[in-house]
Amino acid sequence: MFNGKGIEIDVAILESAMAPMITASIIASNYGLKPKLSSMMIGIGIPLSFLTLAFWYWILITF
Repeated sequence: MFNGKGIEIDVAILESAMAPMITASIIASNYGLKPKLSSMMIGIGIPLSFLTLAFWYWILITF
């Protein structure tokens, strides 16, 4: 995997840096499963994913 090249490897790496799933947070909130925590995870995770996604994109195009 470390020597892998190609679009499949790039997509897998970028997908792993994407934001958390919003649908899971909505379902957790609807069923009362710590709605404040699930909302906080989305609120922190999405902006944080912008940084990690940019970092991993830079790594992919550099190396």
